[in-house]
Amino acid sequence: MYSGYNDKKIMAQRTDLFSILVSYANKYNSPYIGIKPFLSFLEKYAKRMSEDQPEWLKWTQETTAKFWTELSSLAEEEKCELLNDTEEGRIYLSHFYLDLLQEYYRNMDTNADLPFPSEESLNIEIPENQKRPLGVESDLSAYLAEPQETDLPILRIGFPEDFGSALALASIIPRRLIEAALLKVRNYLRNHDNKEFALRKLTPQLMGKEAYLRDLLNQILTRPLDCYTAIEEGGEFSYLFWAHFSILVKGDIKKKKDRLSDDTAAVQAVYIIEAANIYYKSLAVKRRERELALKDLEQHLNKSPYLYTLDQIIKFTSTKGVLLLSQYSKEDLEEWLKKQTTESPSDALPELLIVIGPDKERCFVSKSKILLLCARLLGEGREKLKKAVSRRWVRLIQEYRSEPAMENDKDFEKLLSRYTAKLCPVLTTILEDPKLQLVYDEMEDTGGVPAASRIFVKGEMLPYSSLFLLKRKDLLEDARLLLPFWYSMSVITGIIRFFKNLFRKKKEIPEDQNGDDELEEPAAGKEGSREMFAAAREIEFAAVPQGHSLDSYLSELETRWSRLINQQARANLVEDVNALVRDNLRRTLRVHKHFRITRENLAQLAAGIVNGTPSLRGLSGKESLRVYIELYMVKLLETVKF
Repeated sequence: MYSGYNDKKIMAQRTDLFSILVSYANKYNSPYIGIKPFLSFLEKYAKRMSEDQPEWLKWTQETTAKFWTELSSLAEEEKCELLNDTEEGRIYLSHFYLDLLQEYYRNMDTNADLPFPSEESLNIEIPENQKRPLGVESDLSAYLAEPQETDLPILRIGFPEDFGSALALASIIPRRLIEAALLKVRNYLRNHDNKEFALRKLTPQLMGKEAYLRDLLNQILTRPLDCYTAIEEGGEFSYLFWAHFSILVKGDIKKKKDRLSDDTAAVQAVYIIEAANIYYKSLAVKRRERELALKDLEQHLNKSPYLYTLDQIIKFTSTKGVLLLSQYSKEDLEEWLKKQTTESPSDALPELLIVIGPDKERCFVSKSKILLLCARLLGEGREKLKKAVSRRWVRLIQEYRSEPAMENDKDFEKLLSRYTAKLCPVLTTILEDPKLQLVYDEMEDTGGVPAASRIFVKGEMLPYSSLFLLKRKDLLEDARLLLPFWYSMSVITGIIRFFKNLFRKKKEIPEDQNGDDELEEPAAGKEGSREMFAAAREIEFAAVPQGHSLDSYLSELETRWSRLINQQARANLVEDVNALVRDNLRRTLRVHKHFRITRENLAQLAAGIVNGTPSLRGLSGKESLRVYIELYMVKLLETVKF
């Protein structure tokens, strides 16, 4: 029964037009109402009812005018539509079929021995534009995976062979539909001693799980709706039971020559449960794969080098070489990272910390590994700082000059701090982050601080000289040992310094922009420098297009590979690439004393820099970047010191 207001005596109790239209539609079992016959009915019915109920008097006078006034309001509220497909016009109650099915599924317990509602059993014909056909075996599992929002609110589920069809509302999928099916399964087990039949037939199929089998059959008989949770979770035993049980029920009933309505209901029910069982099992498998992949992700983050960008995390693979991102979605990854970087028990820090990397990118480091990361960065930075300070002091001594950092520890610490910021920016970021001390305190409380990772003492960070294991006097002595002996004779150097200072103004000690002093000329001396300059000019002439200077072409290439919108970020990227090129070229000339300056050799070196640097491999304009690096090396070679 269609129920805008669910009451059989509705006409005697409600006199609003919608209630009367609902009762009229229920009487004729159709949402289509002819206007002329309805008005005739309304006038006669109102006169009869007004004798006992005065509220019906309003429909005995000016019936047509009042009808059209209220009908307009109902149409605006989308409770009905006015159709002009006949000469007299018709009213269509928009929610007739929806409310009819809603009523069925509200009372599904009382209908457990009947097949699911169909157009034939309800004696209705739903328009094609209101229903979506689904095959229970071919389409229902796939439909469960789709969003339930649809323009077709009614589903017509077709069953194989002669087991009919079922009407269901999209809004009740999946839970209420499956619960209705479970009630029909309970009805099947109650009839003709089918519980013992099922127990006997399924025991060989589920050998060793007889206790679980008996418990589940009892649960279906006593609390059938509770079985939905087990199906939804996709547990192994629940999946196996319903797979075998569905085959059993279908085989048992299909053998019958004379099938009753509750037989058809049972077969329809197990077809629906079977489709849901397959769908939820696939979800459980994917969920398990996702959980394992996220565990692999966590293990990756705990491996050296400990610090990873999001681009690197996306490219993580399993031990079998399968991309982890294929086993969880980007949304899963973002949610996991958000949870790991924000949530934590009690007052502890999250398990994953965020650090700003060298390219101003967000990097992730496991809390348990941040001290090991610091130890690694300190080890790598020690050689850089030692080399930078040594070269600085060698140059100063060669110029018969000195600085406060050579004489006292306080200024030496300041010098180390400046060089650390330039040569080890990630390490500086970590050391200056207050979270580092909180992590250190947490690990110290649990005795988890490695001896090689001591950074704080009594809440104070150790000086840079202690962190890097660098002694001022040792560095100064090493610098002097690299020079001829007379630079160590204070009398001679004092006299020379005195006369030099007479003829020059006092200047600030220059500090290289890249955190290191200027590089020395190549070992070949002035003659080698002239050859290098000539070779570089020859390459420039061949490589730079006509109409461009070397600098203008470098600027054009820079716009091709450095496409960041933020100007500061773009400038930082360019400077990082330039520094990388200088370091590589310096190292090549120092290690390979007879390195020939040819275009082929520079092109090969440029390609090696691009392909050997993970952050550069991901840039879109790699070819432009390679040419840029090649020509930037030409520019450096033309200046000899770079």
